[in-house]
Amino acid sequence: MTYVGIDLHANNMVNVALNGNGKVIREAKLPTSRRSLEDFFGDFEGPVRAVVECTSNWYWLSDWCRANGVELTLVHAKMVKAISYAKVKTDTVDAKTLAELLRADLIPEAYQVQHDRRELRELTRGRLRLIQWRGKLQSALWGQAIKYNVQIGGTQWRYLDKLGDWLGPQLPPAANLQAQLLIEQISQVQSHIHRIEEEIEKQVPFEASAERLMAVPGLGKVGAWTILAEIGDITRFPSAKQFVSYCRLVPGSKNSGGKSRHKSGNKDGNKYLRAAFGQAAVSAYTHYKVVKKFYHKIKRRSGRPVARAVVAKELAKGVWYMLTRNEEYKGFKGQPVRAAASAHWRRISPKRGLDAGR
Repeated sequence: MTYVGIDLHANNMVNVALNGNGKVIREAKLPTSRRSLEDFFGDFEGPVRAVVECTSNWYWLSDWCRANGVELTLVHAKMVKAISYAKVKTDTVDAKTLAELLRADLIPEAYQVQHDRRELRELTRGRLRLIQWRGKLQSALWGQAIKYNVQIGGTQWRYLDKLGDWLGPQLPPAANLQAQLLIEQISQVQSHIHRIEEEIEKQVPFEASAERLMAVPGLGKVGAWTILAEIGDITRFPSAKQFVSYCRLVPGSKNSGGKSRHKSGNKDGNKYLRAAFGQAAVSAYTHYKVVKKFYHKIKRRSGRPVARAVVAKELAKGVWYMLTRNEEYKGFKGQPVRAAASAHWRRISPKRGLDAGR
């Protein structure tokens, strides 16, 4: 068996190969290309295993390894740093360390999304990024208007052409120009979101699971697709507790010397699942009486952000039980809820305004 550690960068990569006894048999700094991999892996005898950190540019490497019979392992970048500290840190040292950990079977492995789910995940992640960008543009527009004591109400965001006409007489020319440009950008981003949603609707391999998830309060078609794409294989989460932690819906903790402290804002886990369940929570406590009652109970005690996170956590727990047990949704906190009437997102023309919800 040959073990290859790959320290991958955008323009170059350092590869170090070890034999079964841990001896370095080959190392090289190469351009980041498929031809370089073919030259490096070309004449190894016997099976080959490779390992690379889970950075943003591993898709093409995974495709090449699968096509050439090389077993590729993704390593959790943060976790591997905790077990492989080195005073001298270079690309060659990193690649050799990865190969040694792989040979010793000590790799803190990261999840490698299945090839057939990659397209769906790229679409759903792209949609969430556009929604976040739309929110930043809305904040900029709100800030521009509030300078002149002009407050934009919640329902006005849905009708962008009317919003532009309403702002015009109330703002000075320079501020009004910036406001109109921001409205144009918001409208354009919204049209791009609709285009991505149309592509998501064409995804069919997991339609049965998505239809089942849409019975969860607040989850529409895109939310269900997003959750399925990000989860992958639900069996990698042995318990609901581990799943909601991966969704960033519970705070971390730091217990030492008899003192216990929460660590809110921890970035361990999947930010896209956090966003998906957060959006579902808002929709759920807005439109479902059972969820709204629970939300207001937590809100009175702990405040709005905590209440929203707790609702999202309960929705995530329900999804875990549904997928692991292959069963229908049984209700929120033991109480039955009526599923949303429509499985499709509400459509509003980008020229008129924003879509009301998902």
